[in-house]
Amino acid sequence: MGSRHCGSIFAVLLALFFAMISHAPPADAGDARPMRGVALVIGESRYDNLPALPNPANDAHAVDRLLGELGFDVTSVTDGDKAKLDRSLQRFVEDAAGADVALLYYSGHGIEAGGENYLVPVSADPSSLTDAGKTLVPLSGLLAELKAKVPVAIVLLDACRTNPFPPGATITTASGPAPVAAAGLNLTRGAAPLADTTDAPQSLGEVIGFAAEPGHAALDGDAGGNSPYAAALLKHLAAGGFAFGDVMTMVAEEVYVQTSGRQRPWINASLRRLLYFGLSPEQATGDDAAIRGEHRKLLLTIATTPPDTRRIVEAAANSEAVPLGTLYGLLAALGTDVPSDPRELDRLLRDQTEHLKTIIAERRALKSTDVDIVRLSDLAEKALADGAVTAAIQFQQQAKARVAQLSKTVDRAEADVKTRRIEFAEVYSRSGDTYFLGFQQMKAADDYRKAFEQVKKWDTGLAWHYKLAEANAIRDYGTFRGDNKALQVSMRTFAEAAKLLPQDQLTPQLVMTQNDLGLAMFMYGERQSDSASLEKAVGIFSNIVSSGIKQVDPSLWAEAQSNLGTTLISLGTRKSGPEQYQQAAVAFRSAQQVISRTQQPLKWALARRGEADAVAWIGLRGNEPDRSREAVNAYEDVLTTLTRELDPLSWAAVQDSLGSALWAIGDRLDGSELLQQAVQAYTAALSENTRERVPLWWAAGQNNLGNALCSLGQREQGTQSLELAADAYRSALEEWTREREPFNWATAHNNLGRTLVITGQRSGNDATIEAGIASYQEALKEWTRQSAPLQWASLQGGLGVALFGLGRDRADEKLLRDARQATQLARTFYREAGYPQFDGSFRDRLAEIDQALAALK
Repeated sequence: MGSRHCGSIFAVLLALFFAMISHAPPADAGDARPMRGVALVIGESRYDNLPALPNPANDAHAVDRLLGELGFDVTSVTDGDKAKLDRSLQRFVEDAAGADVALLYYSGHGIEAGGENYLVPVSADPSSLTDAGKTLVPLSGLLAELKAKVPVAIVLLDACRTNPFPPGATITTASGPAPVAAAGLNLTRGAAPLADTTDAPQSLGEVIGFAAEPGHAALDGDAGGNSPYAAALLKHLAAGGFAFGDVMTMVAEEVYVQTSGRQRPWINASLRRLLYFGLSPEQATGDDAAIRGEHRKLLLTIATTPPDTRRIVEAAANSEAVPLGTLYGLLAALGTDVPSDPRELDRLLRDQTEHLKTIIAERRALKSTDVDIVRLSDLAEKALADGAVTAAIQFQQQAKARVAQLSKTVDRAEADVKTRRIEFAEVYSRSGDTYFLGFQQMKAADDYRKAFEQVKKWDTGLAWHYKLAEANAIRDYGTFRGDNKALQVSMRTFAEAAKLLPQDQLTPQLVMTQNDLGLAMFMYGERQSDSASLEKAVGIFSNIVSSGIKQVDPSLWAEAQSNLGTTLISLGTRKSGPEQYQQAAVAFRSAQQVISRTQQPLKWALARRGEADAVAWIGLRGNEPDRSREAVNAYEDVLTTLTRELDPLSWAAVQDSLGSALWAIGDRLDGSELLQQAVQAYTAALSENTRERVPLWWAAGQNNLGNALCSLGQREQGTQSLELAADAYRSALEEWTREREPFNWATAHNNLGRTLVITGQRSGNDATIEAGIASYQEALKEWTRQSAPLQWASLQGGLGVALFGLGRDRADEKLLRDARQATQLARTFYREAGYPQFDGSFRDRLAEIDQALAALK
């Protein structure tokens, strides 16, 4: 039934400040004129002939109470039929006359059909839709009437749920039958700014808010509670000191984070002045105020987050089922240190989500006996859940101060020492967790070390746990900051953690420590010119997989297998033979044995992709087309699980790898079909890896695309594809500079040189051939026999071909002798490195060069 009451007379309420287009500041709050506001609140839960909704009645009661506290004259209607809604709405329009602001809040079923949004009364009957005007309540007419009566009209519709009528239902409108949309409300003629009428009050604008984006369904929330949209309104509508537009932005982003990105409200506002209503600006005092203030600032920051970054944050949060708002808080904590490369950002956030998931599980099991510590720890948890990382750190600081105070007396309570020391350690550990999530890894490591010091005499298991956390924080700092000394310190700390465990027992704790040590060794080895650290990492992971841990903890065994495969591939790029790639393929296949494709699709896809990478390298290095085809099949298998929606950046990486495998086969066969498929795969990868988002990955894609186009050009008449290939390599060199990417810079110059030489020979243009030779010579500045032996040998072979062709045509003895020297260097290397299949072609080329030299005498 309906109810009506008046709120207190605007002790807290409405003030309009004139906002000039020139962005002049608003008038002082003391000059604000109190205004009259009326509101109608409708909650439709108990439908006679449609699915009931448990929460709209709760939503309406709560919003009614809030608007009353804000000073509105509120009328409330619960479970109204068509006649009651019509009467209430007509009275609302009449009450709006003379008011300054009229606000309608509706929670219940709502539909869109024929370009009109309809409110659905509890009396609506699916069998009586022939006349929409007699069954439903159209919205656009109500908006027009409000516009004619009141300067500011606000309509908030929590009615975007799925269509309650049978599939295929239509309603009869003035323009004929119209189908009911499957979900949500949509833009209608009422959603646009309405034209002023001659007798209407001066209009200051309208605001129309949907609980979900047009055409999308909204969530109803847990039974007995409030919908996400209503809960967000209750949380922020009374926020003092914020313009109404900012308040609605906070509401929208609150719904977005609380629903893990599944629902995002939509608002259409055409206010001509800044509208403020709510309490006076809050003083930044009190524990909850600190959390609330930081949380609201975070919501406004989230609203400015680019769509590409949103997708990365959402994917990271969903992958480990951690709170979306917390992850945005961690992103904000990075400040100006947010990586510009989306792949690096994705890696960082995924690392943090795994750590956050562990922290949440551990904290649920922790207990404290000190009242102040319990209070401060709970506040820190609340702040972290709202993404208020700074506030969480402040509460942890206060908890540590309490620990310092209690530590002075702990020795006087000897019987309680162990319990209190463990409690103190938990405080330091929680503070370390918060620092870690805020990307302050060294501060986190210091707190973990202090936690270790508290328990090392009392609990060996906890001591190991905190020492391992310290080592991992230092390792992450070394990885993120490019600090090799930190990586070395982390390896020593991992060794210290291992010494705390029994060495004669195979335990998951010991294996975890060894695995983390191996990862630190791998990261350090990746940055070194020699292979010693990578080989040590291979040894660590090999010992784990052969230790028998598979029977104790299969997931740890699979993780070590994947890490072993990754390290072997990295090591293989520095070796001449295929052994490391073969071993890597075996390791990745083994990991897949215990990873469920259905339950862990992303982890399975990445392990399968690692196997495909290893097989592709085997095919490329060994000139084995069958292995390259095997890699193609594996990549295609991965793409059936790893969709673009699941993980866009990983999907693009697989597309790029697929293109390389197709190119490796097509380059060795007649015909162009596989090469054209490679071009398609590279182009798909580049659609995600744009230059603006990931410039270095874009450059890699351009280089790969150039490879495929160059191979196509060699099979076609003319030089069109060859010229496109040269353009692609030049594009790659715009980002692959010698200063940023010396190895890849040499790669692109080598490929450009080969393409220009082929183009010049085909067109008879010596200048193009000379440009190709010059590009080869640029590549030799970085590709030396010591730093990149295989690449150096291949380059020498290509340079020999170019010099020979030009020297023979010009009868130039110097060019021919330079050609012979380059060819002989390449032949000698391949023979010594164990590639006999290339010897015949080099021998024949040397004979041709010698014949050309003899002809000059």
